[in-house]
Amino acid sequence: MKNIAKALIVTLTIVLFTGCYDRDIIDLKEFNHSLPEVENLNYTQQGSVVTLTWQIPSDISADFNRPLEASIQVVEDNIYRQKIIVGNENTTADITIDTSKEYRFVVKLLGYLTDEAKEEGKPDRVYSDGQVIEVD
Repeated sequence: MKNIAKALIVTLTIVLFTGCYDRDIIDLKEFNHSLPEVENLNYTQQGSVVTLTWQIPSDISADFNRPLEASIQVVEDNIYRQKIIVGNENTTADITIDTSKEYRFVVKLLGYLTDEAKEEGKPDRVYSDGQVIEVD
């Protein structure tokens, strides 16, 4: 009987301590830094070279170091193939493709927070939402 009572007390203690731990407050802490999406994403194609062009919005927060970068994810026939980083706020990229395949490009702005804007436990690298363009 004593063993059953001890086991019951230990079980209740474990349930009490694990049930009272609330990480939601920590996990849901806001991250107040975001980048706008690239604007006017277009492409031209000459043979097997696709030239992507876009514009960087003017409303970039001062919390980000300049120049910004662009991240281009290359998806070939629905398979992620590579990521290309375009630096120095360049707004064009030439990408060689296989013309017999379908391509999708996801273009995102990429910025790094300034030292003053960094938050402990949060990333200093921030991506915008992606703009998608398809090439058949």
